[in-house]
Amino acid sequence: MPTAEFVPYLSVTGADKAVSFYSRIFDTAPYVLLHMPDGRVMHCEFRVDGARFFLSEELPEHGGTPSPNRLGATSVALHLYVDDCDAMVNLMATHGAEVLMQPTDMFWGERFARVRDPFGHEWGIATQLREMTPDEIQESARQMFSETSE
Repeated sequence: MPTAEFVPYLSVTGADKAVSFYSRIFDTAPYVLLHMPDGRVMHCEFRVDGARFFLSEELPEHGGTPSPNRLGATSVALHLYVDDCDAMVNLMATHGAEVLMQPTDMFWGERFARVRDPFGHEWGIATQLREMTPDEIQESARQMFSETSE
């Protein structure tokens, strides 16, 4: 199998504001930030703890991907592991994200929450509480579903 790296590429409306938002959230400046002649963000790369993600303005005239705000929906959620789920959710909310699900201890061994950032992208924020095998997760799910169906 070839070596692969998955890099999310976020399309946003108001990319300059998104660059500022993500810089504050992840406490880092963009590694690369390129602008179009008209000033819109053509490409931005963030590097966070060895991982990368990209973003740009929608740029429909150049075949760019529509943003969630333009579509009124998103079909992809980003899953972010952090040391403190609650703190990250609070930080994102302080900077304009909407909390869709408060941090909760989940049956699969994580503290988990969901937020929608100001640009329409949905994030699952998680902190691992304990390592579980696939069989343990399956059994925990079975128990939870049997308790809720009673």
